[in-house]
Amino acid sequence: MTHITSKLFVLDHQELAFLQKVTRAEYQFITDEEQIARQLLRDKLNEVVLHPQLKRIAANLTTDELVFLAQVVKETFSFITAKEREARQKLHDRLDSAAKTIAG
Repeated sequence: MTHITSKLFVLDHQELAFLQKVTRAEYQFITDEEQIARQLLRDKLNEVVLHPQLKRIAANLTTDELVFLAQVVKETFSFITAKEREARQKLHDRLDSAAKTIAG
């Protein structure tokens, strides 16, 4: 039995918009499993909620999702606006750190 750990990951509006954009993008040269994972993650990011105590956008992400997003954010640097670039830079370190925290 596999135990899947998730972490509440808090985002601002720019970060959420950037992640939604990159997970909507159709990637070539990925496996069927990666395509399904990308689509499930895209759907999860479209259903995020306002965290009542933090008054910020929050999503429960698994370690695998955090690692995947960190990789996508790191590799997505062309054809983005200045606001997206700012969100990308803030997100990369936070995602990587969050993935490492849950992985132990």
